[in-house]
Amino acid sequence: MTTAPRATPVQLRSSATAPHVAPEPYRLLFPLGILAAVAGSVVWPATWLGVLGYPGVLHRELMIPGFEQCFVSGFLLTAMPAFTHGPRCSRLELGLAVAAALATLTAALLGSPPAVAGTQLASVLLLVTALARRVARSRQLPPEEFAFVAFGLAAGLLGLCLQLAGAFNAAPSLPARFPERLVSLGMVLSLVVGLGSLLVPTFAGMPRPLALPGIAGPHERHGRRPFYLAIVAVLALSFLTDAIAIARVGPLLRAAAVSTMMVVGWKLTRRPGHRTLHAHALWLSGWAILVGLWLTALLPALELAGLHIVFIGGFALLTLAIATRVTVAHGSHPLAVEPGVLSPAIVALLGITLACRLAAEADPQRRALWLAVGGTFAGVMWLWWGTRVVRLLTRKR
Repeated sequence: MTTAPRATPVQLRSSATAPHVAPEPYRLLFPLGILAAVAGSVVWPATWLGVLGYPGVLHRELMIPGFEQCFVSGFLLTAMPAFTHGPRCSRLELGLAVAAALATLTAALLGSPPAVAGTQLASVLLLVTALARRVARSRQLPPEEFAFVAFGLAAGLLGLCLQLAGAFNAAPSLPARFPERLVSLGMVLSLVVGLGSLLVPTFAGMPRPLALPGIAGPHERHGRRPFYLAIVAVLALSFLTDAIAIARVGPLLRAAAVSTMMVVGWKLTRRPGHRTLHAHALWLSGWAILVGLWLTALLPALELAGLHIVFIGGFALLTLAIATRVTVAHGSHPLAVEPGVLSPAIVALLGITLACRLAAEADPQRRALWLAVGGTFAGVMWLWWGTRVVRLLTRKR
């Protein structure tokens, strides 16, 4: 028998009745993220058919500055009242966030990497400003997990500034792709690891989900703060060693730091308490992140394969699960409708997409074909899941 989880305190606080300020940000930003994911997927079959040239840069810009940034902004701006005890997102903040997202997608489609970096930088600056203003004015401190939010946003800002400087030949000499990795493995990974320790164990029904065994009880700051700061320090050191090109030390440090958080905070060594697809999707996304990071650290020749395990099996699956819960819970829909949004078929399509992407690395002679097949499955998956999400967004409650 399948057991459905109850609404969590985080959900109840963030969806509580409040004076209307603006539409909830996820209602506008999630659909934009879905459009970016569909577009970023179908570039591969379009290339195989001869419609596009090699779309490596376009795919990357649609998936990280486009897709992931839309969902990061949509989630953080929606959850601000719960995390900062401050007011909801204002109309001005939401308008700027949507404008930045649209500008990023437009710049990516027009083939202007400097403009993509600039518009994503504006999006991240908006998040920093909105969160900092609320934390500064609040009488209560945000959760200690916000140490990862602060570090992640700082890494994102640095990476995007370096990308812009590089576009004008003003950047210092750094290893290839280092600025991009500051965004994908600095900002996105840090947000996933930190906020995931609040959300994943709770949504998955783990016993004592917010306790850190042997370190701190639920909501206890003593013990939790030095532990998190130590993990953040190791993550920062990992990028410093990347910047000065100390071979393979950075990936090993990242894998070790994230593994510690996944075991202690996410509690991945336990099975989910809720016997639902949603709970197991959250759990599996954490394992995918770990496997991908360690593969990248231990087998440099398989770095690209390892990173795609992180991005597809980890970030994408986690995004599907968290965005589904946000759409259902914040829309005041019963959790019983959740399996109709995140279904076994959707998760299976994501698994096929990942398998095709790994096959492209293992079979370079047919790489273009594997990428086209994987992109087709991914495009169908994002469009199918997105249709279900949009249906809930427009359904009367």
